[in-house]
Amino acid sequence: MGSYHEELELDVLTKETSEFITKTEDCLSIDDLVDKLFHGRTWRYALLLTSLHFLWLAVPAHLYITVYAGIDPTPENPWRCVTQTCKDLVLKNSSLTEMFPCQITGIVNGTEKRLLQNSDIEWDLNHTSFSIEFDLYCDDGDRRSKKTLLSSIFFVGSLIGLIFGGYLIDHIGRKKTAILGYIVLCVAVFTGTLCRQYIHLLIIRFFQGIGFILLVTGMIILAQELSPKEYRNYIIGLFGVFAALGHPVAVGLNYFIPDWNFKFLGTSLIIAIASSPVFASIESPRYYLVKKDFDSAKMSLKSLASLTTADLELDRIKLANLLNVSSKLREQTLKQQLKDLRDNPTMILETLILMFFWFCVGLFFFGFNFGWEQIFPNIYLGYLMAGVGELLSMIFIISVIELIGRRRAHIAGFAGAMISFLLAIPEVELGGQWTLESIFCLIGFMFVSGCFSGVYLWTGELAPTSHQGIVFCACSSLARFGSFTGPYIFNNLAPVTHKAVPFGILALLAALCAVGSFFL
Repeated sequence: MGSYHEELELDVLTKETSEFITKTEDCLSIDDLVDKLFHGRTWRYALLLTSLHFLWLAVPAHLYITVYAGIDPTPENPWRCVTQTCKDLVLKNSSLTEMFPCQITGIVNGTEKRLLQNSDIEWDLNHTSFSIEFDLYCDDGDRRSKKTLLSSIFFVGSLIGLIFGGYLIDHIGRKKTAILGYIVLCVAVFTGTLCRQYIHLLIIRFFQGIGFILLVTGMIILAQELSPKEYRNYIIGLFGVFAALGHPVAVGLNYFIPDWNFKFLGTSLIIAIASSPVFASIESPRYYLVKKDFDSAKMSLKSLASLTTADLELDRIKLANLLNVSSKLREQTLKQQLKDLRDNPTMILETLILMFFWFCVGLFFFGFNFGWEQIFPNIYLGYLMAGVGELLSMIFIISVIELIGRRRAHIAGFAGAMISFLLAIPEVELGGQWTLESIFCLIGFMFVSGCFSGVYLWTGELAPTSHQGIVFCACSSLARFGSFTGPYIFNNLAPVTHKAVPFGILALLAALCAVGSFFL
C-alpha cells in the first residue's frame, strides 16, 4: 500500500510558463498536477467525480437486505393450519389459534418442544420472508443466531475482500478492481432471486461482502486520487451523504416488492445502475506512474485534461525516470514498517487507540443498522429516520471538526453517544409505539455516524505517510470484527437480558473511546 504515497516527480510544461520552467527545471508532483487539472475543471470533470459516489445509493439496499427480506412474523400476524397434525391440535384446544406458534409447546419425551413446526402452518403476511421459509423466527435452539449470521457473514467476506483488494488495487489497478467487485456483487445479489436454502443464502452474503469491499475500495481510491488533497476530506463526507440518501431508495424498493426473492432481483438492478459509472471512469494516473507505464499515465492525464480548461502541454510532460522519491516518504517493506512501530512507542499507542476506535464504531454503526427492527415500531420508518440521522451527521461532522478540532469533536461525539445509550435504558412509553429507547437510540446513532466518518479522517492524518497502508489495513480489519459483532447486540443479546446490559456495554465502549481521544 506504500506505493500510494510515493512522490512522483513530473516535469510539467504550460504554454504560459514553459520557458520559465525549462530554465529552472521546476517539477511538480502528481498531486500538484491533479490540483491544476481540478481547478481548471468543467462540469464534465465534476460529473465524473460525482458519479463515482453513486454506488453508495445502492449500499443500504443490499447491505441490509437480510433485514428487509427476513422480517419476522409477530403475535399480531394471523396464521392457519395446513397439516392434519396442526388441525387436530387446534381441534382439541381452539384457543391455540390466538397464540403465537413459537409459544405453543409441550413435553415430548421429557423435553419441552414446539408442538407446531414451520411446515404445519401458513402465515398471512403482506410480504414473504426467508425467516419464515427457513424457519428462523423462533427463539428456540440456534435459529436466532443462524439468522443473525446471515447479516454478520457479510463482514467476513469484506475482510477477505480487503486482504485480496490491497493486492489487486496495486497490481491490476483501481478501476479493474472496482469492476471485478461490481461483477461479483451484482451476480451474488442476483443469485438471491433463485435462493431456496439457508446455506445458499449464507454463501450469497459472503460473496456480497467480497464484491462490495472490492468495488467501494477501488471507487474510493479513484475518487481521492482524481481530486486535490485539500478536497479529499470532503470526498469521504460525500460518500456518507450518498449512503444516507440510499435509505429512502432501500425503503421504497422493499416496501413495494412483496416477495423476498424479488427483493434481491430489484436490489441487483439498483446496484448495476448505481455502480455503472465505474466503466466510464478514468484510471488513476498515479497507478500507471507507480507501475512505470508512462504511456498509459500520459493517456490517463490527457483524458482528465479533456474534461478541464487547464492549459497544459501534456505531450511535453517528462515522466523522468521516476521516481526520485524522498527518503522521508520512501516505500517501505512490511518488516521495516513493523520495526518502526516497535521503535516508536507513541506510534504504537496511537495505532492501538485508532484500532480500538474502528472496532467500536463498526460495532455501534452496524449494531444499530441491523437492529432497527427491534428498536423502532416500524422497520421502514426506522430506516428512514436512520437515513435522516446519517445525513445530518455527515453534513455537519466536517464543519464541526474544522471548528473545534479533531480531538474535541471526537470527545464530544463519543460522550454524546455514551449519554444517549444510558438514557435509552429506562422503560418510558411516549405514545404511538414510540419509546424513550427509540428516540435516544436515534440520537446516539447520529453521534456514532459522525464519529464513523471522523475516525476515518483522523486516521489518515495521524498515520505517517509511509505507514498509512499498514495502519489503515489493521484498523479496517478490526472494524470488520466490530461490524460482525454488532448485529448480535440487539438481535441476540438484547432479547435474553435486561436492556441495561447491551446499552451498558455500548455506553462503556463509547466512554473508553472518549478517554482514548485525549491521547491522540
